[in-house]
Amino acid sequence: MFYDRSRIHVAAGRGGSGSVSFRREKHVPRGGPDGGDGGSGGDVWLVADEGLRDLSRLRGRSHYKADSGSHGEGARKQGATGESVEIAVPLGTQVLGEDDSLIADMIEPDQRVLVARGGDGGRGNNRFVNPVRQAPKFAELGEEGEARWIVLSLKLMADAGLAGLPNAGKSSLLRRLSNARPKVADYPFTTIEPLLGVVEVPGSELMFTLADVPGLLEGASEGVGLGHEFLAHLERCLLILHVVDVTGYYGADPLDNFRAILAELQAHVAALGTRPQLIVLNKVDAIDADTREERQAAFVAEVQSLRRQGHPAFSWTLDYQGEAEAPPAAELIWPVSAATGEGLTRLRQMVGRVLEARGGDLLAAQQGAVGVLAGDRRETGGGGLPKPLPSSAHVVYRPADTATSFHIGRDDEGFYVEGEEVERLVRRFDLENQEAARYLGEKLDKLGVRDRLRREGAQAGDEVRIGSIVFEFE
Repeated sequence: MFYDRSRIHVAAGRGGSGSVSFRREKHVPRGGPDGGDGGSGGDVWLVADEGLRDLSRLRGRSHYKADSGSHGEGARKQGATGESVEIAVPLGTQVLGEDDSLIADMIEPDQRVLVARGGDGGRGNNRFVNPVRQAPKFAELGEEGEARWIVLSLKLMADAGLAGLPNAGKSSLLRRLSNARPKVADYPFTTIEPLLGVVEVPGSELMFTLADVPGLLEGASEGVGLGHEFLAHLERCLLILHVVDVTGYYGADPLDNFRAILAELQAHVAALGTRPQLIVLNKVDAIDADTREERQAAFVAEVQSLRRQGHPAFSWTLDYQGEAEAPPAAELIWPVSAATGEGLTRLRQMVGRVLEARGGDLLAAQQGAVGVLAGDRRETGGGGLPKPLPSSAHVVYRPADTATSFHIGRDDEGFYVEGEEVERLVRRFDLENQEAARYLGEKLDKLGVRDRLRREGAQAGDEVRIGSIVFEFE
């Protein structure tokens, strides 16, 4: 089975708590506080591994948790940092939040993405010494690590992709053109999972990767026949080879079949429908010469009509004698036979030429995160291709905004204070400890919480809630 989607829960480790300790040595009276800091919790990372084919290694396991940091000790000994967790994913994996927002796109070997950050360790009591507070008997608690559900969605990274109806002969073409050995048979839906092959271009050192996805049906853009899942694997391709059964799929007009799949590509995501295409008329060995000539001419006329309408999938340009011009309509239509090998050498050369001329840096297509993501419509460059994103081998995702701001509200139970920094501050102290509670009160005063509560009408004895902590206003 080919697994191209997985939902996992990642949880970073909690930070270790700081130590409350005092130096106790012979001949050293009143040695003073020497509690060390707690260690930070371990992180959770995703790492792009070019040796992986799909997400099947994550099957059967949905929770990943890093280790917590160790607590601080006396003599100012700092606790050890918790061990991080690394999750290997294949190249082409997109990392999505629960709301389908794009967190990261794993397109480079060994690329690392931080998806859950370990909690900070608490400070030991030696860090709270000042001229007034010379022997603090409190320390900070370790902070909880981040935890969240994320969705991993794999989109194959290929230079060119085969698209078409079931039984058009895509797998046979992949088998003939590349080193891949997909299952082929004389019935539709033989291919049930995406496949990749490497194709060598005759007469040059150029090679390219070619993707074969299961056959598409009319309505694929709306999910018919798992259409969304299959179409997603074509989104990174720079060039689409639109394979048409020239004999007619179950008696249908080949031109109608071509129009149906073209409409599905356009409906899935607009940028996919505008990706440059070559039309591959397969199975020409199964029709006579007159029928072949007639149907090839019909496709030439169709391409000319699409060009007059300005369809970008057939209006792209190549360099001809130093000038960029659109290839003749006939050059976009390639009669071939996967059974006999007819026309395949010239097709390899044409695909290689297109990729070499237009691909240059394939990053633009490979970084296209257009897809089934809700609301993800990234600005595109010329020809409908997504503009390149900044390339980086080390990506850090920071979901939280810890700006110094807070909101005060009132409900049936009393007043409440909301704000990341305020809530984080309250979580880091043991309020059963009187010294810690006083220190926390001083910090909240500096942030202006008490003044704001007073302006909002808080009276002595009113209940105030910050996070899960409830106390009386004084």
